Amino acid sequence: MLIALLAAVAGPTGVSLGWWLGRRGERERQGREEQKSAYVAFVRASIRFRNAADDDERRSVQGERWAALAEVVLVAPPPVVQAAAYMVSTGDRLLAEGLNDDERFATYRKMWENNIRFTQVARTDLGVGVANPFEGMETGVDDRVRFLRPPRE
Repeated sequence: MLIALLAAVAGPTGVSLGWWLGRRGERERQGREEQKSAYVAFVRASIRFRNAADDDERRSVQGERWAALAEVVLVAPPPVVQAAAYMVSTGDRLLAEGLNDDERFATYRKMWENNIRFTQVARTDLGVGVANPFEGMETGVDDRVRFLRPPRE
């Protein structure tokens, strides 16, 4: 009798718990996919903005970049949002009137530093490999980012 009572309670409880855990896992997976998608869209728009041929092209991409930031704000934790916001606000300096070459290249360098920070916090948030995949790489940063090979010995 006691076994029958335990089975009567445990069966539906186990089924309910299994269903709840399954739904929770699905929500977590879906949330992670939304984050990943938002991060990729943001990085894509940021790269297009940075590598634009001129300020007119940058202005046409600017809205896409801000829209991608809005998506990040909705799905990401605060450190990722902050890093993305710094990327956007720093990049907007390129549209300021009268920038000389030194100011423009300083902005490019700051954008690259912000990109590295965003990459680190986003990869950490997603649990993807090492936080900084650029560590140990030499980069040349001016109007384009170039990955340089170390000199041969």
